[in-house]
Amino acid sequence: MLPQIISLLAILLLSGDLLAQGVPSGEPEGRPLPLRMTLPAFGTDAEVEIRDLPPGAGEEAATAALHEIYELAALADPDGDAPGGVGALNRMAGKGPQTLDPRVAELLLRSLQFCIWSQGAYGPLGGELYRLWDLQQQNRSRPSPAELRDALGSAECNRLGLPGVSGEGPGTKGQLIVGSRIDLRGIARGFAVDRAMEILVSHASKNALVEIGNVWRAMGGGPEGEGWLFTLSVAPGMQEPVDQIWLRDQAVVLHHEGTEAGEAFQPVIDQRTGVPARGVITVVTVTTQAVDAEPLASILFVFGHREGQMRLGTLEPRPSVYWLLGGDEGLPLEASYRWSSVAKVRR
Repeated sequence: MLPQIISLLAILLLSGDLLAQGVPSGEPEGRPLPLRMTLPAFGTDAEVEIRDLPPGAGEEAATAALHEIYELAALADPDGDAPGGVGALNRMAGKGPQTLDPRVAELLLRSLQFCIWSQGAYGPLGGELYRLWDLQQQNRSRPSPAELRDALGSAECNRLGLPGVSGEGPGTKGQLIVGSRIDLRGIARGFAVDRAMEILVSHASKNALVEIGNVWRAMGGGPEGEGWLFTLSVAPGMQEPVDQIWLRDQAVVLHHEGTEAGEAFQPVIDQRTGVPARGVITVVTVTTQAVDAEPLASILFVFGHREGQMRLGTLEPRPSVYWLLGGDEGLPLEASYRWSSVAKVRR
């Protein structure tokens, strides 16, 4: 059923406006036509664009990539019922080891590694904290100290048992301590983007883009050979975009409080204190893989630029990061880490 749904949503554009940034009208004779396909996933739209495959092969590759994203969205749903998924593990908390889909096991392991690296600032077990704050509500009240204390305890990295964390071989079993709740916001989209890109590569594409909301990963030279154009959208307190960059074999994540393309960007909770991070307006991270760029954006929202710059030196390969800092008044301040290494659009 799913391939038929995706096919109905597919758009084969022969010319015109392919991306928000714009694509030249028409393609040189003999060049494969651009293909773009879209499917709702992770509460937004997942999109795949392919620039170098003939129509039949392009549709097959894009359909397979979107199918993978669709499955991962179901597996990562904290309330979902997909076998081997996060929802099933949440419901079986305290009931011993549970069999996981291998992709979920890989995703949880990666998230736990970021939890350990950030010393608990971000990780997969913030579900009770996010539920407590009820970030979907505009008029939320501050949780009581007792509520925060209990939710903080449930978010500690060691409350999820998973093979591979201590160096042993990978496995597909996971054990969650009762009272904790897994929530993979801040990493699941990036993981899905990377998996989709791997599928496109397996179908022989070398010039493609995968995006899920604020998470992008690009491969190849894009529409004009310079890369894929990404605009750092207008942030709160600013009148125009900060920058435009070219992505080539890179991933980017933009996170700010506000909205982007109609999607709400919610505050990031510091899982060490249990309260939303303050002082950072926008974080943009550029890395090789989206599964790294997305959690780094959340962690660096919590850390800010001072602690963030100190900690980033321990990562290889090193990412590029851009911050906008500020409070309720005045113009935002800019800070960055290796931002000069990102290819900018010449103005």
